[in-house]
Amino acid sequence: MAIDDRYESSVISYPTFTELNDLLRTSFEVLEGYMEYGVPTFVVRWLSGSVPSIREQEMQFNRIYELSDNLKLWPVIRWKSQSQGEYIIRFVPAQKASKSDVRINYALFVATIGTIAIGGFMQATSPVFLTLFYPGGWTFLDVAFVTVTFIASLMGIIFTHEMGHYLTARRRKIESTPPYFIPGLPQLGGTFGAFIQQKSPPKNRRDLFDLGVAGPLAGFAITLIVLVLGFFLSLPLTSEQIAALDTAYPEMTGSLAVPLVFVIMESVLGGEIPAGGTLYLHPIAFAGWVGCLVTALNLFPVSQLDGGHALRSLVGSRAHRYIGWGAIVVMALLGFFTMAILVLVLSQGGGHPGPLNDTVPISTARKALFVIAMIVLALAIPPLGLELF
Repeated sequence: MAIDDRYESSVISYPTFTELNDLLRTSFEVLEGYMEYGVPTFVVRWLSGSVPSIREQEMQFNRIYELSDNLKLWPVIRWKSQSQGEYIIRFVPAQKASKSDVRINYALFVATIGTIAIGGFMQATSPVFLTLFYPGGWTFLDVAFVTVTFIASLMGIIFTHEMGHYLTARRRKIESTPPYFIPGLPQLGGTFGAFIQQKSPPKNRRDLFDLGVAGPLAGFAITLIVLVLGFFLSLPLTSEQIAALDTAYPEMTGSLAVPLVFVIMESVLGGEIPAGGTLYLHPIAFAGWVGCLVTALNLFPVSQLDGGHALRSLVGSRAHRYIGWGAIVVMALLGFFTMAILVLVLSQGGGHPGPLNDTVPISTARKALFVIAMIVLALAIPPLGLELF
């Protein structure tokens, strides 16, 4: 049940209406109290007559959360009139989270390692790769080493991303499942990323923002480490070498649409690339490419993607929806048609329920961090649909 839905089916019989009224009176002047949608609803404003500092708001609302939690209730807080400092507070029944079957998480984790291992093995045994990196011959240990380092690189990125979400959820007391890893096509690295499922809503915009950005920013930090290592291991090729490889291995060579971070890495770490030549990426660098893709797609400010959570902490539901539609268009223009269609279908118009308390703004520092997250998106997205390079 979305927290802005009507609550006809959720009738509270305990605690009493008077007890909730008394709970609020310690911080607010209660202007009205009535039953609406089957739940106790109150119109309140601060006892001081004006909205206090963000810090004071957080302290007082946290006290209400704690008292409500003891009563097995969620206080849903929205503005009634921001200019007059009036709130609407509804007390809805807290939904008890069902116990997760962690066997599914373990099974998907093992399956994802398997598909990534196949992807790494395919790259490690590629005739082009073996010709360039092992001209004197290769052994099974060489192939095993490349495969294992590919698994470690890509799983390190995805695992760090999801643990960023999971640990933030635990720190903010948001109930969630362990990560669900998603096996993918070995040709594309072997994974479609991972996700955690929230079982309780964030209390406020701050928690919603932190939950959204923690994963992709943590994963991108590991991606940069993987890219540095991968670029050191990659080989610059001359135009003659490229032509020879195309002749020897027709239809086995190709190029990737590279994000801006690759252009920067190439200029700094790629060594001197001959005129007309290119840089042949080591499998570890390709793991970094997949990490960039996963990070960027999650950071798109739309619906309930990670970037969508962060955006919703900054703006209201209507602005979030309009910006999200624009983000879907950009996603499609960059060549991610399937992802754009999937997000459009699953987002049901691009809406987002928001946190329980949608009234306290996030800090200036977090707003600056949102700008950084959007810069990371611009640096990490591979433009599949644009001939930029």
